[in-house]
Amino acid sequence: MRGFDLDQLRTFAAVADAGSLTAAAPRLHLSQSTVSEQVRKLESRAGVPLFVRSKRGVEPTPAGARLLQHARRIVALNEAAFDELRGQAIKGELRVAITDYYRTHEVAGLLARLRECYPQLSLHVSAMKSAEIEAAHARGQIDLGVVMNLSSGPFRPASADTRWVLRREPLSWVTSPALAEQLPEPLPLVLLPDDCMMHQIAVRSLDEQHAPYVLVHSASGVAGLQSMLAAGLGVGCLCASAIGEGLVRLGAKYRLPALPDAVFSLTPPMPGERETVTQAREVLSRQLLM
Repeated sequence: MRGFDLDQLRTFAAVADAGSLTAAAPRLHLSQSTVSEQVRKLESRAGVPLFVRSKRGVEPTPAGARLLQHARRIVALNEAAFDELRGQAIKGELRVAITDYYRTHEVAGLLARLRECYPQLSLHVSAMKSAEIEAAHARGQIDLGVVMNLSSGPFRPASADTRWVLRREPLSWVTSPALAEQLPEPLPLVLLPDDCMMHQIAVRSLDEQHAPYVLVHSASGVAGLQSMLAAGLGVGCLCASAIGEGLVRLGAKYRLPALPDAVFSLTPPMPGERETVTQAREVLSRQLLM
């Protein structure tokens, strides 16, 4: 029989997003051995390796990256078909705001799949800072938001509803490979403006360590920040999914202060919200994990 097993594709996508079999297992409510076996069977079916394995975890091979695009679409369409037959297809308008730190290289594809799976849903999407998203949600100006908080310190939410947590990602100090060879002193920082959570945690952690630094450039958005860092204009901090080509993590040998994890979550239900919003939150909590 031609084709792939749906459960194996779902596991494959979860492992790719989690970065390791161990991290993917609790997301899938499976044992690590079951996850490993499903990946092995999928690779056998595909006839090519789908992951490069190392001590740090796994990364998709070129063939794996191609299959990953199909796998996410297949899994999403399967869930949309299931919802439609149960009378749970989402219809109507939905105003969504997403922090631009969230899976910067993938979020456009995620939204495209959502439109394909739910053609009767009219999406209005904007990128905003997390604090602005939470304020807009409280005022009823948006229906749903994807926000970022930190796992510790002053930027940790007072009461996080873990039901709507999408993912956790480590924060890292990053720069270009050339600048990483010999970091200047004081440390040249490239950050977003000072009302950005990442800016505040970077400056605060350096101040606490009494590490000398100077703010050399300020970017207006994450895409600009990534470009400046890749150009070797300085050092910044990014969450794992925002570290793209041309950037390297600065490890322990650089003796920079440790950073907390970024925690991405959906805004929680509001009293009296529309049924469309309630349905969409459930769907997005699945779709945005893939």
